[in-house]
Amino acid sequence: MTPATRKAKPLLLLAGLAVAIIVVALVVGGTLLPFAPEEKAETRPAPRALTAADMDAVAAQATKALRARDRAAWDAALPATGDARRAVDALYRHLVRVPWTSVRLLAQPVSGRPGRFYFGAVGEVGGADPADRIMARRVFDVAPRGGRPVLLDDVTPADVRGQQIMAFDRPVAVRRNGLVVIADKAEQAAAEALARAGGPARERLKLLGIASRKPVVVYYYSSRRQLLRSLEDDPQEPRIRFFSHAPVQLGTTPSWTRDIGVLGPALAGKESWIPQMLAHELTHAYTSRWFARTKYAPTLLAEGLATAVEGGRSFQPLRDDLAAGSSVFPLEKALRTKDLWRGNSTAKVRLAYLEGASLVLFVKDRWGLAGLKDFVTAVSDSDLTRAGLDQAARKSVGVSWDELRSGWTAYVQTLP
Repeated sequence: MTPATRKAKPLLLLAGLAVAIIVVALVVGGTLLPFAPEEKAETRPAPRALTAADMDAVAAQATKALRARDRAAWDAALPATGDARRAVDALYRHLVRVPWTSVRLLAQPVSGRPGRFYFGAVGEVGGADPADRIMARRVFDVAPRGGRPVLLDDVTPADVRGQQIMAFDRPVAVRRNGLVVIADKAEQAAAEALARAGGPARERLKLLGIASRKPVVVYYYSSRRQLLRSLEDDPQEPRIRFFSHAPVQLGTTPSWTRDIGVLGPALAGKESWIPQMLAHELTHAYTSRWFARTKYAPTLLAEGLATAVEGGRSFQPLRDDLAAGSSVFPLEKALRTKDLWRGNSTAKVRLAYLEGASLVLFVKDRWGLAGLKDFVTAVSDSDLTRAGLDQAARKSVGVSWDELRSGWTAYVQTLP
């Protein structure tokens, strides 16, 4: 914020010259302009710097306007000029379309930058965790004008401008079967089809005893460009078209569920497969809590749970790999791999998915759902070495790793 300009004070006469009168003549356009000593210019105090409390009051007014869907009140709460005005307009047009369960606007000062404030929309969407989900963010330069804060400039970093709901030109939200599908208005029919598929997808979750109806937010992207614009982090893997990810939130407490991302064009011609795809991603959304307090979250186990629920895959490639005597991706190595996709061929990734799914199915069929959850937790909390896996197997299901692995190898032969 630029400091206000102070008018120069008139020169004061020394005490010894108190009786003297000095006339200063300024000739402007040939006219003599007298300067009378008694006409002293008043010193104007610098405007009071904006405080967090000032912006909290602004945010409270904007929150009230948004909840009431009152555009006039929104504009009155957030007076702005230039590009800041356009940003405020875009925020309203996007945020008013979100099916908020609860919402509040937050304004926080940017450290070390007087007059600059973070402004964001935070709340719960459609009953889906978390309650402190961030759906839009902006950074404004703000200054007092006419006794109130006015937004002067939108200085939001380019990579933040289009995140979350702001990635969509005209967002719509379709709520059905415990899904909150967010998409562009032009993709509403596809979003509705996706929401309908949530019904049969949830039926598949019974394999793992998942009966929760806790809503899940699904983002339907019409292009990869839109997908990358929306996400806080680039997945760095162009082959990934359907995925789950943690919501962006203010706090650090993990949310109960994860969000789901769907690249719409990748579903072309695969409409019958949509319930299976959703079942896979919903499994991730709900079982992420299984790994909340463990040292690791092995991708093989996470994908194994989801692939087992998805179903419909042939395990013949895994049988062929085991029969070869020298596995392309040994089970123990796959368990230790942090990211199955990075640096591996698609065929190798698919093999790992089959390994994980068959391991999950084997443990579930032999020791039940309770045994499966104990096994997943124990393995994830181990150091993932051969000795660690042996200890985890003995602790969770009461057999050695070698015995469990032998039983798994035989079980694979019975799968489709």
